[in-house]
Amino acid sequence: MHICYLDDSGDATVRAFSVLSVPVLEWHTCFKHVKSYRKVLKEKCGIYVRKELHATEFVGGRGKVAPYSVSKGERVRIYNNALVAITHLPGVKLFNAIAAKRDEYTLFERLLNRINRTMQEWDSHALLISDEGKDYNRLVRKMGVYNPIPSQFGGPPRNITLDRIIDEILYKRSEDSHFIQMADFCAYALLRSEVQIPSKNALGLNHSSNRLQPLCQTQCYRTDPRKLGIIRV
Repeated sequence: MHICYLDDSGDATVRAFSVLSVPVLEWHTCFKHVKSYRKVLKEKCGIYVRKELHATEFVGGRGKVAPYSVSKGERVRIYNNALVAITHLPGVKLFNAIAAKRDEYTLFERLLNRINRTMQEWDSHALLISDEGKDYNRLVRKMGVYNPIPSQFGGPPRNITLDRIIDEILYKRSEDSHFIQMADFCAYALLRSEVQIPSKNALGLNHSSNRLQPLCQTQCYRTDPRKLGIIRV
């Protein structure tokens, strides 16, 4: 079984989702790694251990994250190092999806299908945990009963329900979950690599997502132009 932590990032026109899947048997080890990493951040950079790290605010220089001021350049360095730290968590994998905001629900449907399909391949099941905000459970319930998938070989679509996703999505405050905060970091990296802004490029944020390549599930979207399995609409 895998616990899948979900968060999103976006702007007025684009929505990006990232899902970090953590094997249940590795959960405690991963959690210890994350707690240890936050303690190191406190010792070396002054970042409060219990401070919620939200990517947009953090790299934008907003919020009091330490006893003293932390420059944008230093924040970006910390952010990039955090992405590398995520790749060292045992057994953790990353699902990415991005599309125009108007296609958000279609994109989320495709993301759910790919998670379900991957769990079949892994002979596992997924429990989804997301930041509070939008509620996608109506879609999850529908796909658990009726989920037509077009046939690759022609003919009528097949009803392939979400049999590998357990229950509905559980919603939790991101400030109470280090793993949701890490998913947010990944989603922001995806957004900045796909929707580039000169001021962010100047900080190198358009290249931050490259650090996550070892975790990307390339089989999720084989026609992804970046060859990273990023799910698109």
